[in-house]
Amino acid sequence: MMVEGKMNPLAKWALVLLGLLSLILNIVLIGIHSSRAPKCSRERIHPLRGRHDDRTLVFADLTREEYMKVQQYLLKQKDLAISTSQITKPSENFLFLIELSLPKKAEVLAYLDEKGTKPVREATAVVFHGAKGYIKEYVVGPLDNPTYHRDVTKERYQVDVPINARPVTIGEYVLVFRFFETEIFSKLEKLLRESFGVDKKKTLNAFEQMPRGVRSGDRKTWVSFFRDMSGMYIHPVGFEILLNHESLNMSQWRIEKLFYNGKYFDSVEELQRAYDNGSVKKIVYKESPDYGSLKPRSKPLQIGPQQFYSEGARYSVSNNHVLYLDWSFAFGLSSLTGMKVFDVRFKGERIAYELSVQEAMSVYGSVTPGMIITKFLDSSIGIGRFAHELVRGVDCPYQATYVDTYRYIDAPLPVRFRNSICIFEHNMGQPLRRHFADFFHNNFGGMANSALVFRTITAIGNYDYMWDFIFYQSGSVEVKVHATGYISSSYLLPGSKTHGHQVAENVLGNIHTHFINFKVDLDILGE
Repeated sequence: MMVEGKMNPLAKWALVLLGLLSLILNIVLIGIHSSRAPKCSRERIHPLRGRHDDRTLVFADLTREEYMKVQQYLLKQKDLAISTSQITKPSENFLFLIELSLPKKAEVLAYLDEKGTKPVREATAVVFHGAKGYIKEYVVGPLDNPTYHRDVTKERYQVDVPINARPVTIGEYVLVFRFFETEIFSKLEKLLRESFGVDKKKTLNAFEQMPRGVRSGDRKTWVSFFRDMSGMYIHPVGFEILLNHESLNMSQWRIEKLFYNGKYFDSVEELQRAYDNGSVKKIVYKESPDYGSLKPRSKPLQIGPQQFYSEGARYSVSNNHVLYLDWSFAFGLSSLTGMKVFDVRFKGERIAYELSVQEAMSVYGSVTPGMIITKFLDSSIGIGRFAHELVRGVDCPYQATYVDTYRYIDAPLPVRFRNSICIFEHNMGQPLRRHFADFFHNNFGGMANSALVFRTITAIGNYDYMWDFIFYQSGSVEVKVHATGYISSSYLLPGSKTHGHQVAENVLGNIHTHFINFKVDLDILGE
């Protein structure tokens, strides 16, 4: 027993020593092997084929400092008497938008080709003159020290633009929701509780339909109500109202129609009477499954494939200028229309002066009133306005280059949107060209299909549009848009299925069509 007691500690020490020797040997072997293995380089190994050009700043979006200079200049103009508060009333003057005013193409080309002077840098400012009943667009400049503002409304549109043509601002939305509370929710408490479960803790979310009427000058908006849940757009409740908000004074607003479970009513009181006397089929509240949740329903087994640049990136971004192999272009992001590129060159030759998003339109069909009329024109809300931060590894690869943008639209100050543009080179998953010869000659030739992707994603209500401009090594450019997010739905009623498909209990996915418009200004072998 004494011998065994002495041997056990010795055996333990021997095992520890062997373990340490094994660990040291493994570290040495790993070090030797890793020194032989190829390493990813953060720095570019091969030189770029072109050089960045600061002249492309002629296309650059306004900086935060430029936005502030324009705002401060306009605030000093006593004849404008404008407000920058987000809760400005419709009857007051409001500075709604500031963004770059592009100079004339001929002036820009002369400057880029070193034949002319640098164009004056200017901004466009949109002011809602609620006190006078019209909308004005002003060109303000020069941006380094603004000294003038010029009314260009007639020049651009050939008509005076009435105040009712304005989009709904945050200030007006504040009034709209206050109106709903006093004129609808407070008067229909019993109906809202029994039909939709509305109480102090639960409410309904409003989703407005467009256009706001069928004639010029109309400002009547159908508003559909949805459950306050994740992905509210697929939780309709069967209740809609037509709000007339033509007047700049909220006290003159009125509800023109209500729609409840397939029937129309001319007033809140008429709906209340029909509900109380049982002349309308009641919707009975029932808890809805959270099928619109964005939370993952299962854990991924492992991390998916990742992209990396083994010899550093083959592209470069400086200010608003991009170089990629034989390509070069300038870029920007309009609050109203979205992403745009200018002075697109391949092997030094300009092939396009401008390539830009212009409009995203969707047209719906339904038996419910809001969807019957709906034709969304997203530029009227602002496409680029909703280009939010992109998520690394989901929206774009981890190693993409991310660019911040500043915007001034319906805000008291310019707003910074971090990482709202991404740029990356991407293997497209199939060869650009290839051939295997097994007749007469046995050989193979192929070329990997890598391309540069310039991307933004705009989340406009229920839809997320992923916008890509793709630059291929072959000298071709692809313009691509992919729609994701949520469908827009309506409450399932008799006859609804002729206008869509049932996607959940009492939920219709409405038939609709998307139209996407781009501007392409090609300069092939000259202007």
